[in-house]
Amino acid sequence: MLEVEIDVEVVAPPPNGAPLDFRERLVLALKTTDAAVLEAAEGAFRGVWPSIDAYILERLAADLPPGLGWVLDCCDPAGLRQGYEAGAREVWAIPLGHGRAMVFESRQAAAAPA
Repeated sequence: MLEVEIDVEVVAPPPNGAPLDFRERLVLALKTTDAAVLEAAEGAFRGVWPSIDAYILERLAADLPPGLGWVLDCCDPAGLRQGYEAGAREVWAIPLGHGRAMVFESRQAAAAPA
């Protein structure tokens, strides 16, 4: 009988709210298996949302006084995103289909001095 040695690696479950195939989708979308890159992306995971715009709207609405949420409905989504990211962060997504996406928020590296 042939004996085969099997390495078993125990990994933590995916982040709360992530689909069960979270890590597989991450590897495919980022086209890498580099552990540091995948770990950073996993740390940037913010949840499953209908879109990046929906995520940003909810984040901004949480900072508004009660009764002023209507202001966000008057804003251009592209302008809100630009202001939200403001060179300090980048919001990106991996589509899941059916009007859903995994949303990530990463810090932007500081611009190098010229």
